[in-house]
Order: sequence, then structure tokens, then C-alpha cells
Amino acid sequence: MSISHYNSYRNYLKKKFGKPVLKIPVSAGFSCPNRDGTKSRNGCSFCDNSSFSPVALCENNPVDQLLSIIQRAKHFDAFLPYLQPFSNTYGSVELLRSVYEPLIAISGVVGLAIGTRPDCFSEAIFSYLKELNSGTYLSIELGLQSSHNSTLEKINRGHTFEEFSKTCETLSRLNIETAAHVMLGLPGETPEMVIKTAQRLAELPVHGVKIHQLMIIKNTEFQRWFEDGYITLLTLQQYAELLDAFISNLRADQYIHRIMADSKPEYGLIGPDWSQHKNESIAFIHAFMDRVGTVQGRFRAGG
Repeated sequence: MSISHYNSYRNYLKKKFGKPVLKIPVSAGFSCPNRDGTKSRNGCSFCDNSSFSPVALCENNPVDQLLSIIQRAKHFDAFLPYLQPFSNTYGSVELLRSVYEPLIAISGVVGLAIGTRPDCFSEAIFSYLKELNSGTYLSIELGLQSSHNSTLEKINRGHTFEEFSKTCETLSRLNIETAAHVMLGLPGETPEMVIKTAQRLAELPVHGVKIHQLMIIKNTEFQRWFEDGYITLLTLQQYAELLDAFISNLRADQYIHRIMADSKPEYGLIGPDWSQHKNESIAFIHAFMDRVGTVQGRFRAGG
């Protein structure tokens, strides 16, 4: 696999801990202010967490989920639990402590990755995360999708880019590692807008970026938009071209957590079809990067 074109998060973890680290998604049953009525009951227009993460449907507690995978992981002895579905800082400090700390205490666990929204923090939570970060590796993954407020409003994200930036700055002051989730191919976004998002992320204290394509999932607003002709799915070639432009405008030191997402029809995937063929699609993307000479940060002055 040709990963020299970008700064792989997997390699970063291996270097940091001196061995390969297996990142394991788990669900703790958190909700989201964009679904429980605090901001909206409709959720984001693309959202059906179970399509991206079957653990969203898991009824077992997160410790049992984690242990069941660790017991089958024959070639790893370092593990990073990833609280993935919904907003995993959306609760009291007492609740967060009761979820996070049993996971960190498991033998072989090297830290904790927490997926959440930029508007799901309080001063008390920031203080607790600072405490947690002093004793273990901590990565906060913030859903963003786009740096353009017009897009965020269109897809019902319920927050602004400015809120995202402020949260990143606060976490940076606490020396807590952050990553941004970004979606390429959003309705109404031009390649120039995608590049602008990369450039804005390059200016922020964001350590990593997780990139994925727009996918159409059953029972989402995007399904209705797709059926009405408002969304045109990217071909794999088009996605590779956007990805090249995006990565080339990031900072060279930002870690790339992922270059595409995958799902299956049994989890609600409608399209694009190449989303269910992860290995083949990544091989295509890497071959494209070989041909065009993708180098992370190559279009950014100073790298």
C-alpha cells in the first residue's frame, strides 16, 4: 500500500507507542443535541450512525464490546478504544468518568479516542479532559464535515465553523490532540470550497483529519435529496481528484486518520457502490496518487 503520499495516523500511533495499535470502535449509548430536541430532532442530513458503525446498535456495555474484540486480536497487544457513535462528551462529568475510565483501565489499552461534536463541551468537561490527558493518550475527534456555514446549515449540523474553531483552540491550550471529520462531495460544494476547508484546517491547531466521501444511507434526509435529484454521487475517480486537492492543501504534519469510509447495503448503503469495496477503492486512490504525485501539503506555502 502506497501511503507515503500522506502522513498516516496509523504510522503515527506505531511510532508513538513503539508497536502497531489496533483502534477499536465501541458504543456507550450517548445521544446527541441534534437528535434529542436540544437543537433539533432531525439529526444531520446524512446521519444514521449504524450505517457507519454497527457498534451503534450494540446492546453490550463498552467494556464488554472492547474485550470481545481484544480477545480475538491475535496480532496486537496495544489497543485504542474509540467511542464512535453520536456525541461522546454529551453528558455530565460523572457520566463521562464512568464510561471512559473503565476502558482505559483494561490491560493493553494505550489511551482513548472520543468522537463528538464541537458544541458538546462545558468548562467542567474541558477540565476533566485535561485531567484525563495528563495520565493517558487522548484524542478528541470533532465532527465538522465542512468549514462553510452555508453547507453546515444546509445539512442541519446545528453548529458553525466558528464554534468548531473555538473548541479546537481550547483543546489546544489544554495540550489535547484533536482530529476533524470532513466529508467530500457535499451538495452544493465546489472543488474550490473543499480546498478552502483544507486551508482553514491547516491554519487551526488540528492534529489530524479523518476524510470520507458522501454516502447515501437509507432513512436519511440525504436519501430523499438523492431521490429528488439534488445530490449527484461522486465517482471513485472524482473522489480521488478531490482527495488529492484536499490533502495537498493541508499541513504536512497533520495526521490523516482515514481517506475514505465504507459501508454495506445491509447497513443501509444506497451508494456510491464503490463505498462497499474498501480495499479495491483504496488501491485505486493510491494508484491515482502515484500517477499525479500527491504529496500532503504540496500546495501549501511552507508545507
